[in-house]
Amino acid sequence: MKTKVYIYGLCNVFYDAFYIQGLKGIYGNLEFNISKFTSFNYGTFACIIENGNETKKIIIDSKDSNKIDEKELKWCDIYGKINNNENNLLQENSFKIISIGPSFGIKIWNLFETFYHLSTNFIRFSNSIVNKREFIANYWRQYKRLRLNEYTFTNSSQYAVFFINSIWKNEGKTNNNRASFIKVCREFLDLDFEGGFAARSNGDNLGFEDFVYSKKISLKKYIKKIKQSAFVFNTPAVLDCHGWKLGEFLAMGKAIISTPLYNQMPAVLINRKHLLIVENEKEIKNSIILLLNDLDFKKKMEIANRLYFDEFLAPKKVLSRLIERV
Repeated sequence: MKTKVYIYGLCNVFYDAFYIQGLKGIYGNLEFNISKFTSFNYGTFACIIENGNETKKIIIDSKDSNKIDEKELKWCDIYGKINNNENNLLQENSFKIISIGPSFGIKIWNLFETFYHLSTNFIRFSNSIVNKREFIANYWRQYKRLRLNEYTFTNSSQYAVFFINSIWKNEGKTNNNRASFIKVCREFLDLDFEGGFAARSNGDNLGFEDFVYSKKISLKKYIKKIKQSAFVFNTPAVLDCHGWKLGEFLAMGKAIISTPLYNQMPAVLINRKHLLIVENEKEIKNSIILLLNDLDFKKKMEIANRLYFDEFLAPKKVLSRLIERV
């Protein structure tokens, strides 16, 4: 009997395209549906896999917060959580929770397919869509992203470094970590450093005006520059979450300087194998010196990170792991 796969029709396709692609890679045809599901909040990614008399119910929680949604947890057979930490071991039904690590936004449909799924789902689920403008916008945002196969592992520069990140109003630690990286990079005379903070839309850059990067670049150009960058910098973002950038960096096989991670990964990212863990400017400086002077070490880190992505974070691998755990 043919396996049928149903995806909750009110999911956020901008955030969840990564997992839709994973399901497509395993099963092929999918169906958006809401009648088979309980009433979830908008943006919930839930799927039902039916094969004869066997049914598997899966939740993937990509929210920045490490908190678990009790309603979703009770409903599902397995709960994939991007930002999971040990506090969730105290949760009832915690045996269902599995850490899946970061994803990022990708394009999964061409223009015709995007319009088809948007119009069909909008008509079918219109009465249940609370914010119709957001529902429409998320299909378009998905289309504006890049295909996963554009996040490739390529040879990096030795001295050119590119960095651009947001200034978050309520995330002082994140902002300061990023500012420290910019400051240290600027101190290296042999580094060709480009970048800084993206200016905030309201003009309030929270005291980081000297670190703002004035140029605006497209996503395609940003990814090209990151691929070329000698190394990259990661730090947990909003609510100490795994940001999209960590997933992107691993997919592109970058040598990563990172402050300590707060939430769990599907497998530990090992210091001096996958990451160079830093906690202050001196350690950032020492890590940069190491990557500039030991190119064999850097190459091994780059290869290890792309292998990590392929084994643990690629969409099909994430979904396969969840399905097998049911």
